[in-house]
Amino acid sequence: MEKQREWRIGAHVLRFEPPDILWGEYRGEISLAEMTLMVDIYGELGRARPFFLVGDITESALLSAECRVYLSEHAESEWVQAFIYVGARLAHKAVAKGILLAAQLTGRAEEGDVAKVHFVATKAQARELILQLRSRHSSKVA
Repeated sequence: MEKQREWRIGAHVLRFEPPDILWGEYRGEISLAEMTLMVDIYGELGRARPFFLVGDITESALLSAECRVYLSEHAESEWVQAFIYVGARLAHKAVAKGILLAAQLTGRAEEGDVAKVHFVATKAQARELILQLRSRHSSKVA
């Protein structure tokens, strides 16, 4: 049985909620060193089982160009069932979709993976969306 885990990386906190949700609280800027650690965690979890990444970016700065490039070149979209961003501003939305588009161009993401990106206003809405996505997935499998 999987257990809840937590990582503190600078001002940011990642919490794994079994069986498949990674909650991220991103505050301020993310350095390249912090991004490297985060991608390592995403990979560790995603290789075991694809997960939902729910990122609260209400207090987050935009990712730097070097972090965006690192993320698009080192993260695998297959690790994540859906990217759900809480509190995204317009610029965040453009960057989030742009990272996946860049990953597609480098062969690290499939066409259509941009549809994995979702934006909500609250964590409660994120939970509801996860239930909807799970329901859609189970009806496709059945």
